[in-house]
Amino acid sequence: MRYRAITVLVVLSVRLLGQAPSFPLSHPYSTQSEIGFEPCRDTFKFLKRKEYYDIGVILPSWLPIIDKNYVGVLEGTVIYNHPDGSHGPHVSHEDLPFYHYTHDMDFDVVPDVTDDNRFTNLLPYRIYKTKDGYDTILQTYIGCEWECGLGTNNRINPLRGENNKGNSVGFFSAGHQRRDVIWNWPAPSDWVHVEGHYVWDRGHPPARAELHPVRFIGIRRALPEQVMIGDSSLKFATRVDIFGSGDGGALLNNRHNAPPFVQRVNMSGKDYEFTVKINVPRPSPGAVLRYMSVKRKGDTFSHSAVVTLNENEGTAHVFIPWKTNNANDLEIFARTLYFFWDEGRGVSPEQAVDMYKVTLTNIRFKQLSEKLSKAEIRLFANVGSDWLFVNDFFGTEKAMLSKGLGKTRKKHWDLNVEFTVAVPRGQSFRVYMGGWELDGVDWLSGDIIDPNSPCNGKTKRYLKEKLFSITHMLFRGCLDDKLGEISTMHRFENLGRLDRFTNTPKEGINEDPCPFSKYELKERYYLSYIIEKLN
Repeated sequence: MRYRAITVLVVLSVRLLGQAPSFPLSHPYSTQSEIGFEPCRDTFKFLKRKEYYDIGVILPSWLPIIDKNYVGVLEGTVIYNHPDGSHGPHVSHEDLPFYHYTHDMDFDVVPDVTDDNRFTNLLPYRIYKTKDGYDTILQTYIGCEWECGLGTNNRINPLRGENNKGNSVGFFSAGHQRRDVIWNWPAPSDWVHVEGHYVWDRGHPPARAELHPVRFIGIRRALPEQVMIGDSSLKFATRVDIFGSGDGGALLNNRHNAPPFVQRVNMSGKDYEFTVKINVPRPSPGAVLRYMSVKRKGDTFSHSAVVTLNENEGTAHVFIPWKTNNANDLEIFARTLYFFWDEGRGVSPEQAVDMYKVTLTNIRFKQLSEKLSKAEIRLFANVGSDWLFVNDFFGTEKAMLSKGLGKTRKKHWDLNVEFTVAVPRGQSFRVYMGGWELDGVDWLSGDIIDPNSPCNGKTKRYLKEKLFSITHMLFRGCLDDKLGEISTMHRFENLGRLDRFTNTPKEGINEDPCPFSKYELKERYYLSYIIEKLN
């Protein structure tokens, strides 16, 4: 009865409103995602065993919570596991291949609390069915996802050529070329302003609310950055990375050759704006707040951002005039704003800031998941505010994924890549590595189907032939294999002048329906690095 009452309330609310509100309904219920949808059951037979499964939860996998044109707006803090930095921003080890060209970059955000609850209202109630009835639990964060644009090399994927050269195919890494730092992905404790498609993720019942895909993000980094300004002096600055693009993913983009069921993204339907708090302490009441703007690779935006500074409050308002200036939907905004105080080092004399050089020296695999063939590994690293696609540093110029780390039996890899990190006393920074080893499901990536396909024999046969193919799935290892997360948080109190570390995953299980594919991730591979204090 409780379940029915909740469903009826949701239906009545939608009907009475008649159109999308200016901000979401207060805490929608996950049962809303089930209205008008029935299970789509099928069976799979192997030897004498018969298994039942439901593909209805992916038809569609993502359902708009308000309507398909509604743009959800979220502000808050990127969360992670505080002791070691794990379970924070990462590239997903696996995504449904029929709805993706590349894997998603995922991060979770705890919404800021405001007087009008406009961000916390995005949090839904998830309804869990139990043996005693139903439990209602408020979701505490919003998941945000954007296709990463890197790492694909399967034959049927139309984007594989550029990826195999080390170049991005767009999405959340547009403009990236081989060995570039990935500058615009969030890191632990960053504050973010995020805009995107506000949807139910129906593939993980009970449905959860997400911004998926994201179309615009402003990131105020938790860590400051030391920058050289016009008079050649060095200042500690608040770094704000801004990236906006209608190239969200396989199902929402403005590509000229997209299938007819792909939704177009009306980037020019609105302007994008947010106010950011400067997080570098003011040196004195007389210090003046200034900023400089840096264009990043991939930026094609035809207009300037309008930045309004408020010294007394220590804030900056950023306005991107996409609608006002009638910018093209295909344009990309990719810029960093550095906000600094014009006095001394740009920071209060009472605030000690330590500079560190972090060198990722080598990677060693204790065990590769492949026994009879070469392992096809994808690895990403995060140090402080910046990311790397580790595969970029191996292979050859036009075969970065089909050679090197992307296809190997080799277990030891020298890396020797350096980062510089500024860390205020009392704060910490993450050294992270994570990824996966490709198996059968990854070779279906880019075989895009209509998410609103009917529950009929044709759809069932198509998915069954792909997902339960002995040749393409079972003999290729079924699901992608996790490598596990190597993650450590470092701070002044735990560091000396020069420290050497070798870290490895501390937890996790790889689970896979294929035989012999369930194993612990602990101590399967190792990352060695050096942290040297510079000041």
